[in-house]
Amino acid sequence: MENTPQPAASKRTTWTVLVIAFLLRGLVILQVLFHYPSGWLYTRGNEMGFLAKSLLAGQGLSSPFGVPTGPTAFIAPVYPIFIAGIFKLFGIDSVASAVVTLLSQTAAALITIWLIMRIAGKLFNTRAALIAGLIWACAPPLLFIPTIFWDTSFALCALTGLVALVLELRPNPSKLAWLGLGAFCGFIALLNSAMVFIAIALLLWLAAQSPRDARSRCLLAACTFVVVFSPWPIRNARVFHAFIPLRTTVGEELWMGNHPNSNGFLDESLFPTYNAAELAQYNQLGELAFTRNKSALAMNYIRQNPGTFIALSTRRVIRYWTGTGTQNGSALFAIYATFTTIFGLTGLWRLMRSRQYALAACFAIPFLLFPLPYYITHAEFRYRLLIDPLLTILAAYAFTTFTTKPDSEPPSHA
Repeated sequence: MENTPQPAASKRTTWTVLVIAFLLRGLVILQVLFHYPSGWLYTRGNEMGFLAKSLLAGQGLSSPFGVPTGPTAFIAPVYPIFIAGIFKLFGIDSVASAVVTLLSQTAAALITIWLIMRIAGKLFNTRAALIAGLIWACAPPLLFIPTIFWDTSFALCALTGLVALVLELRPNPSKLAWLGLGAFCGFIALLNSAMVFIAIALLLWLAAQSPRDARSRCLLAACTFVVVFSPWPIRNARVFHAFIPLRTTVGEELWMGNHPNSNGFLDESLFPTYNAAELAQYNQLGELAFTRNKSALAMNYIRQNPGTFIALSTRRVIRYWTGTGTQNGSALFAIYATFTTIFGLTGLWRLMRSRQYALAACFAIPFLLFPLPYYITHAEFRYRLLIDPLLTILAAYAFTTFTTKPDSEPPSHA
């Protein structure tokens, strides 16, 4: 194994990568601000802007399609609340708000890169940290993540941070650490509900790494998770008179991916934002009845066309892991995603070969759980981004082990 680097040299390397990452993303921000149409950022996920405006108007989380339609649970609450705060301080749909949003999401990207380098450096070696950091700092498809007007930047940072925390705290977290982890997982669920099962699984993984007499402490995490997360389903129960623990959008997403003439890609023309007939139906039925109806239509279609559903789902699996899930997406998406998939899974295999089964399981949990909803709905490239930091770490590890025997040289600190 490589010798442990001097702390100062390691810090210099990290700061150099972060500066490169900031400068490249800064160029993208300048391009957006000076060469793209005014307000372009807000078209990258206009539901978020509509929700933020409803919050500022005192109407709560409501009207996600730009016209008054009442309360919604289509989207988890944290990011719309964040955008509402920016709008309140810097102006609704203003250039200043766009700048603050872009810089905030760039900051999240830099933290993600720092976390990637920290995980790779602690688990493997300095070369792995440098390779992983440079990939995430410089890869062209990643430079534009801060321009996505959605929770993507913060969600992938949060997931990478959670993995870093559970690895840092094993094998025996303190009671305070369990409390903090539970609260953080509650926050993650409120930021992006698709990550809730990964968060729970990683807490269970950490409990399994703890001494037997200390495993009951994970109940502390469960308690703080409930305290932080419960206001959301309680609010939904009060508003919709139904138990909605996460989001109402599942039925709509399932139908958009599985209906007559489906091709496995996201067809935004069917979404109420862009389809007057769908919006009228949504407004007439109400959100809960609308999404339940879409779920019933999707399930009926799947039952009547099981072969088509299997074929579409197979395509979506392939598209998810090759970065081709965005219709008319850039070839760079496919090149980059295929690269990190192949080498990331190679790194996972190398961990298994070196008998680091617990560590391999920690990485495998997000790979197995997070893509599942997208296999049966639609697999856009940005959904894959949330697990890409972990794939990148493993890809960098694979590069550093190509010249060594995996059985003879297990990764350090693993």
